[in-house]
Order: sequence, then C-alpha cells, then structure tokens
Amino acid sequence: MTNGPWIDIAPPEDATGDLKRAYEKIGATRGRIPEIRAVMAGEPLVVEGFAYFYPDNNYACGSIDRRLAEMIAIVTSVANGSKFGGPAHAKLLADVTGDGGFAASLLQDYTRAGLDAKERTLLDYVWKLSRAPGEMTRADIDGLRSAGWTDPQIVATVHVCAFFAYMNRVAEAFGLTTG
Repeated sequence: MTNGPWIDIAPPEDATGDLKRAYEKIGATRGRIPEIRAVMAGEPLVVEGFAYFYPDNNYACGSIDRRLAEMIAIVTSVANGSKFGGPAHAKLLADVTGDGGFAASLLQDYTRAGLDAKERTLLDYVWKLSRAPGEMTRADIDGLRSAGWTDPQIVATVHVCAFFAYMNRVAEAFGLTTG
C-alpha cells in the first residue's frame, strides 16, 4: 500500500464553487492548502468551516497562547493514538518555542516533560478528556479553576482538544503521514 492520502484530493487549480472559495480562505491565511484540509474536499463546506482554525491564529483561541495550544494538540494526539498529529504538532511546538527537546519530551510522555503544576493539571485534563470523555465531571473543571485556569482558558482547551480529536481522525482515516 502506498503512503497517503488514500482518497483523491482536489488540487487548488481544479477547485470550483464552494471548494474554490474554501481553498481561497485557507490560502489567504496559510499560503498553501495543507493535505489535512485537501482530503476533506469532497465536502467543501466542511473545508470552509475549518478554514478559520489554523496555527497562526491559535486555532481561533485568544485566551491561551500558541505554545499552550500546541502542547494541548500534542497530548490530544498522543492520547488518540494518532501517528500524524503528535509528530506534526511537536514540530510546530519546536518551531514556536525553539526547543525541540521540550517538544520531543511532550510527545514521548508529557508526564515526564518537566511541566509546572498548573500546566500538568491542564494536560492531565486534556488526557482524560481525550481518553475517557464520558468520565468528565464538574470536579475536573473545578480542579482546573483551582490550579489557576480561567473559564475562557478552559473553553479554549476543550476547543483545541476537540478540534484535534477530529483532525487526528481525519488524518488517520485517510492515511496521512508527516513525512
């Protein structure tokens, strides 16, 4: 079997209608159409809807910084078992922070990455939400608040975690690789 994607994608030059509009939105912010977006071309409105979530605008979140958003993406991806998401976001985190070792340590085992207590509490929450969403309780939110996280930061964390749970499944379903 060949490397992904395992589904036909529409190159930007062949896009028409809704897909062309979606690709134009993505191209305006990214300068290119990432493969993770192109594999969804069969549903142009989905592509367009997700055009608003990209790394440079911090996945549409203003209450957390890019470093933290990428940390959440890594932990979510590892918890989801994604071979695409974890490495892709570890690279983005290394680019953002200039610290490839820290990004690699999060990818390997976030619990041993030397996080402060506040960040560790948040990433433990992300791990639980990713692995056992039906087991979430009010106590989980209260624990985040006690650690110093604000409600907008908690909302952003859930958004980034849920967004990457979705994107991990898209990547894995269509055989995308980071290579």
